[in-house]
Amino acid sequence: MILIIISLSCVTLLPYFLYPGDPLQDAKKSESIDLPRGDEALVQAETATSSATHDTEEKKIDGSERRSIDKLPKKGNDTGTEVTLNNNNTSPTTTMCRQVYFWGGGKAGSTSLFFTLTRGPGGQGNPQNTGPFVRELGKEPCQGSAWKQWEALTKNTNLCRGGSDSNSFTHLLNGCPRETSVQYARKVMTLSDDPKFLMLIRDPVDRYVSFLNDEVRRGGSKMNIENTARNRFGMTLARQGAALKNLLSVIKDPKQILIIPMESISINADGVIDAIMDHVGGRRWKRNETEDVKMNVGSTDNYEYVTLSHNTTEILRNKLRQDVLLLESLVGKRFSWSSWARNDMNTTSGEEEAWLVTSPFG
Repeated sequence: MILIIISLSCVTLLPYFLYPGDPLQDAKKSESIDLPRGDEALVQAETATSSATHDTEEKKIDGSERRSIDKLPKKGNDTGTEVTLNNNNTSPTTTMCRQVYFWGGGKAGSTSLFFTLTRGPGGQGNPQNTGPFVRELGKEPCQGSAWKQWEALTKNTNLCRGGSDSNSFTHLLNGCPRETSVQYARKVMTLSDDPKFLMLIRDPVDRYVSFLNDEVRRGGSKMNIENTARNRFGMTLARQGAALKNLLSVIKDPKQILIIPMESISINADGVIDAIMDHVGGRRWKRNETEDVKMNVGSTDNYEYVTLSHNTTEILRNKLRQDVLLLESLVGKRFSWSSWARNDMNTTSGEEEAWLVTSPFG
């Protein structure tokens, strides 16, 4: 007589549930927007990284069953990671890292936010990365060999560990600030069934002017910023409505995206960090860990920042007005600066109360 013994060696918790339907409605039905490219001679740093990623073709997503992420991970000890217990059921083992991506955050505080998050509690004053975000490739693994290394990290089961220990790494953060195409979104979705996205928003004219100044101050460009702005070269980062529409056309649920107005970081950095940790399923930092968190402000030492004339500003606003209205319709809220995109161009009357962060259609 042969005795067959079946033993259970481990238990894997699977925090996923299936649900039917498509929550995006019209946002998924339309074609993706082909974001305009800039003049390579004037905005080489931007176009060199984005020219190959603008995709105007979108596959429609049917109403088949999808994984639901309607419920955000609980606060406290639940980090939202997949946890595998050992035979003694006492401690978590290594697991796949949860993936978080910036979505077109350039010139809206992405560098400050990236280094604050990846250095963990204590922010940029913390010399050691103490979790929850692993920082292995620097800020911008956008394309080429850096992206290949990023792909390898997402499949590495030795980087992250489940559990609520403040020193446990649970997430990978990709701080690429430029990519906003449908093609790039699809590439991300091949690496994770449930990635989270952080989208920083800024007045698009201010954002564009900041980009041009950066090209001169750090990129070595000899451009005349006023003339370049009048010709509207390299405005990809300013088209935030188009960027959000592209992402919504690919992902499964708008709750995968956290919209963060740049001014929210200045007003309440602690609140933004809390909201990010809740969004990605990480442990909230304790108040004594966030009290010294201050987002870095780019230095303009030895450089005279160029602002635009009123006439050029109005030219850009007219060019960007429809994109701002698209952005507001997708976000479901108005922004503190966005009155110029509607008829009340010279007043902020009628604006909604200030808000910190939200998800699309919020």
